[in-house]
Amino acid sequence: MDATNPQRTDGTRRSWTLRSLALALLVLGSLATAAASAAPTVSRDSFTTDGEANLLAEADALQYGHRFADALELLATLLERDPAHVQARLMQARIHLAQGSLMAAQQSCQELLGQTDMTITATCLLEVAGRLKPERLPDTYQQLQRLYLQQPATVAVRHWQQQILAEQAFELGQYQAAIDWFGTRNFAAQPVVNQKLIIDAWLLLQEPRQVLSHYSACPRVGQLPEDSVIVRLAHAERLAAAEAADVADSAAGSAAGSAAADQEQQVRRCWRQLASERMQVRIARDDALHTSDIAYYFLYVDVNATQALHYAELNFAVAEEPADQRLLDAARTLTGTRAQN
Repeated sequence: MDATNPQRTDGTRRSWTLRSLALALLVLGSLATAAASAAPTVSRDSFTTDGEANLLAEADALQYGHRFADALELLATLLERDPAHVQARLMQARIHLAQGSLMAAQQSCQELLGQTDMTITATCLLEVAGRLKPERLPDTYQQLQRLYLQQPATVAVRHWQQQILAEQAFELGQYQAAIDWFGTRNFAAQPVVNQKLIIDAWLLLQEPRQVLSHYSACPRVGQLPEDSVIVRLAHAERLAAAEAADVADSAAGSAAGSAAADQEQQVRRCWRQLASERMQVRIARDDALHTSDIAYYFLYVDVNATQALHYAELNFAVAEEPADQRLLDAARTLTGTRAQN
């Protein structure tokens, strides 16, 4: 029985299957020419009322605080009033993804069929498909690229697609491609979630100075980024310092060695010091929100295997995005702990 509507009949479910098949054909490009010639539909969310907007804003704040059950309850209230509310349905799918509830996320995307532009529905389904069947991620990534290139969409939808494409490229180990998907926008103008992904890609490409080049040498009071960015900058600072030290050691006694030593001195400890202070505060107040930041700090800045695993496990208990899984896997590797299946 359908989880979101127990009154649906088997015949209705069969119609969903047929519509999903039609959508798959669209995504694969069979209907690309016809779809491209059609004008994109106007989203009904243009007519969202103040009351609906308030509920959405509250649900968004709750999901940011990892209060996923409360956020889903609010969205259920909104969707009970208006089952065709696109923004609420997309947020519902996003929360299910964050929880690792992939079948529920897929169902939320399927509920969009016939309610909004097919590009939005297809994008939603392809994001979920990339998680549901990781062994087929290369194919899903190619399908989403075709959708991005062939189907008209608003700027907001384009940015959403770029984010998903970057995440999928990252999962495939295509780190430069992940960065390139954001190439049309200035780094500072990117949402924090995108900045984190770009920084992670740069660090995996062994480019810590590229990370640091986008921030002042030392943080300024009143202009501090979020903790998730601070710990990554501290990681980049640590790698840059180690890189400079290696160069100085290999060229010791020469003019190049003196220059490298000077460069090492120029790599300050500002971000590492700030990260240390921020994490001490978070730990002292037993902060349960976004413990991924603390796990990251103990993995890559002030390395402590026990602490890294502790906070990575706390984080994964509430959030199961690919980044959360990577963090947990890295912590387990550091401690020599095998994943419990």
